[in-house]
Amino acid sequence: MISFERINFRLIASSLCYALSALALAGVSAISRAEGPAPVYIGLDEAYSQKTSTAVHAIETGIRIAIEEINRQGGVLGGRPLALKTTDNQGISAVAKDNFESLAAIPDMVAIMGGRYSPIVVETIPLAQKFEIPTISVWGSADQITDTQSDPSYAFRLSLKDSWGVKAMMRHALTQFKAKRICAILPSTAWGRSSDSVLKSKASAVGVEVTTVRWYNWGETNMAVHYTLCKENNAQAILLVANEREASILINQIASVPDKELLPIVAHWGVTGGTFFKMVGNNLRHVTLDVIQTFSFIQNPRQQAQNLARSVMKREKLTDEKQIVSPVGIAQAYDMTRLIAMAVQQAQSTKGSEIRRALESLPVYEGVIKRYDPAFTVTNHDALGSEQVVFVKFDASGALIPIKKLNDAAFTSRSDK
Repeated sequence: MISFERINFRLIASSLCYALSALALAGVSAISRAEGPAPVYIGLDEAYSQKTSTAVHAIETGIRIAIEEINRQGGVLGGRPLALKTTDNQGISAVAKDNFESLAAIPDMVAIMGGRYSPIVVETIPLAQKFEIPTISVWGSADQITDTQSDPSYAFRLSLKDSWGVKAMMRHALTQFKAKRICAILPSTAWGRSSDSVLKSKASAVGVEVTTVRWYNWGETNMAVHYTLCKENNAQAILLVANEREASILINQIASVPDKELLPIVAHWGVTGGTFFKMVGNNLRHVTLDVIQTFSFIQNPRQQAQNLARSVMKREKLTDEKQIVSPVGIAQAYDMTRLIAMAVQQAQSTKGSEIRRALESLPVYEGVIKRYDPAFTVTNHDALGSEQVVFVKFDASGALIPIKKLNDAAFTSRSDK
């Protein structure tokens, strides 16, 4: 017979609790090992639902390749992986604002990248200031993105800036086409207003006269009327600021004009962020169209650019670097992701204010596009400068071919920011 007097129920209960606790902790530990360290997030808000956009895929590709490399090298903050969260703003500022708030609410979100639409990036800057999280443009060029009065500012850019980009376009029209009189065709947006401001302030310094400025709205279907009025105002070249839709309408509508009567066009890079080449077809052969860029994979002497080109071609199953679509989006997003990771490491934090401070004091970084020495400072939130300007032409396959051979020396300094 069992003697209940000899049974220590308190000891049994204590042992049972210990055993259960050990099992629970073992379970939690197993789950933790399975899940791994908590990710550190980067956000990307872009117009994913716009079917003619190629910039969206390019930007995401650049980010993902950089993230994969960083994670293979051990991640950040002692082994935490970087991860990407994406949202679709549909090209609508109101949607972009909602998306920004949603992304900013995610724990350990260190930065939110904005895509090709300058007006959308500009509209979300107040939210970046409110939530104290860096917003970074890796395509938008409007001066307003970084010309902010906030102190401190949470708006950064690794992309072309109109103040030097549009100036370079005017200079290109003068030197390449001997055009002293130019006509500008601009969208009625923050992007167009940014370009117009540069035309007004820097045309005389370049040595050109802006004969007239023609404004159009998104969705406009008669672009030829602007071209006709430019000719009537005795322009010798056209400076076009447009994305693929309106630009393709213009090219298709003027393709029937005799070649000798066509004005050369210097275009902003919006045409390289979408399926413009497919939309114009053979009509582009009749038009002289030079396009501004900040980067090209083609015959690029930088080893970092060559390495990224190989990664992109492997990922996209391409056989030639000429097949890489929207190259500036890939390169700019890749370099920016690398810089964000450096900022996280330097800050040893995922707090937005700490990331901002770190971005403003990063060490030298040899990037795909250039040597960042440094990328940003407290007073300068633009990582690129006029020395990155490259002009390209579409070849018969749709590849963007640099008009002049790239020189690596041009990608090492920081001038005319």
